[in-house]
Amino acid sequence: MCRVLAYLGSPIPLENLLYKPDSSLLKQAYQPQMHHMLNLAGFGMMAWDPASHVPEVPYRYATTELPIFDANLRNLSAKLRPRCALAHVRGVPYHERVHVSQQNLHPFHYEGTSLALAHNGDLEQFDMYKFALAEHVRPEIRAKIRGSTDSEWIYALLLSQLEDPGARPSPDEIVRALDAALAVLRKVRHQEGAARSSSTNLFVSDGSMLVATRFTYDFGCYGDSVHEGHLRYSSQWFTVGRDYDFHDGEWKMIGGAANADSILVASEPLTVDTSTWLEVPEYSALCATLDDGKLTMRTVELTA
Repeated sequence: MCRVLAYLGSPIPLENLLYKPDSSLLKQAYQPQMHHMLNLAGFGMMAWDPASHVPEVPYRYATTELPIFDANLRNLSAKLRPRCALAHVRGVPYHERVHVSQQNLHPFHYEGTSLALAHNGDLEQFDMYKFALAEHVRPEIRAKIRGSTDSEWIYALLLSQLEDPGARPSPDEIVRALDAALAVLRKVRHQEGAARSSSTNLFVSDGSMLVATRFTYDFGCYGDSVHEGHLRYSSQWFTVGRDYDFHDGEWKMIGGAANADSILVASEPLTVDTSTWLEVPEYSALCATLDDGKLTMRTVELTA
């Protein structure tokens, strides 16, 4: 299982998310707190920095190397202050058939589209129904698929459910498209006989809003074998407030939810102390927008 984080709010030093907290995203690559699998198959991120040239176009960085040893990433993180960030450390089953490559690194973002997607989870038995998904993906989007991961196919399915994949959809439109994409996956899984627990926690953003799902197919159904990441319902947490930094001896946001201008969503909290974090409800989507410095958020039940 991968580890993911998404941030939306007032500009923040990127190193406050990737490096500095006691359970920062990059530390979760080799020492996660909420599962027992190392995340050694690469790192990717997108960061929207309002002080950069053409701020609506994000920085994109990806490497198949271990990010904790990446001096370039460390230097970049010390310089960027994004208003939105989507970052991912990739975890894969320990097997020679797994492909570790640039094409398989998250977040996925096709040219000509506004949405980026990162996935925490694994579609078990994906090879059984991978190509059955093709008829549900628009031809012009299907032609853009380059990697071999289930995650990229989920991204292609999501874009195919949007009326205009090149536009900037509202959070409500994204939730409807996500729900529809998850429903297509459920239908195809059933048709092809796939019935093992498969987690599908998704993080979607265009730099101005954030939608995150917490969802699992067939939880508790393991078949003859089980990937250790499916033994528990995949975690997803969030915290809201202002100024995510080191306050009063701990990493946290301050100001409370009533005055919040920022939200941080992650596969697991960035701190060992989880008292300022809440779990995203199961089978739901968390939606967040920022308007005139005011954070608006809500959860929506998924029906797929």
